[in-house]
Amino acid sequence: MKASNLLTRTVSGTVFLCILLAGIILHPVGYGVLLLAIIVIGLHEFYGMLLPKPFRLRKISGYVIATVMFALFFLKGYGLIVSGNYFWILIFPVAGVFIAELYSLSDNPFANISGVLAGVIYVALPFSLTTELTLHEGNYDYRILLALFIFLWSNDVGAYCFGTLFGRKGKHKLFERISPKKSWEGFWGGIIVSLTVAFVLLSVWGERYAFDKVHWFALAVIISLSGTFGDLTESMLKRAAGVKDSGKIMPGHGGVLDRFDSALFAFPFALSYIYLLDINILSSC
Repeated sequence: MKASNLLTRTVSGTVFLCILLAGIILHPVGYGVLLLAIIVIGLHEFYGMLLPKPFRLRKISGYVIATVMFALFFLKGYGLIVSGNYFWILIFPVAGVFIAELYSLSDNPFANISGVLAGVIYVALPFSLTTELTLHEGNYDYRILLALFIFLWSNDVGAYCFGTLFGRKGKHKLFERISPKKSWEGFWGGIIVSLTVAFVLLSVWGERYAFDKVHWFALAVIISLSGTFGDLTESMLKRAAGVKDSGKIMPGHGGVLDRFDSALFAFPFALSYIYLLDINILSSC
């Protein structure tokens, strides 16, 4: 990698990390604005790959659904709405997707409608669900969400380092058809590093929560496993679209989806684990 490219990636990555941490840590409203911006930009990138033609009306309907969905989750967690009945509002923008298609004069309405709704499910829903990890009856605690991000980053670093050190010969490809550079050595290395970081975080935050070490380490493994599938899924989508990166918003890193592809799978799976086992993650608020 050229020195100029490395500098660009370093500066861009540092700015991105600072914005992300500030948005999550400083205030719940900042977190809400940050997540909504990520959702809208991510949807824009997704629709850009899926709907390269200027299907403006379809894209707008997707943005509306995503914005309303996130707003409902956020307001419910913030304590500004107390009833789940408000989620019935989503019926109207979803119906709008089908109505918009009536005026598009398209020969393939099934694909267009499916594409718009797929973007909402793939991009908007996972980030909307993060409010369940951070907000409860008006109380805000960013630590679980931040810990899940740290698990993801640790898994990425571990996968890269172990893959570079032990997977160079390319004998043990993880998923060569989709991502030729990924190896089983990197896969297991990512889990090992993620578990190691989880052990460190446990001594700092874990004792403040009403769940034991088993759940804490289970979350690290779930994040690593599902995050890998999230990464592979976005690689599959980019291959199908014939693009190297989902966008260009981050010089040297690509787009929002390139940075959060792992999170799109990891966060819903982690939240499902927490809910299925009825783990009270916000007891310390």
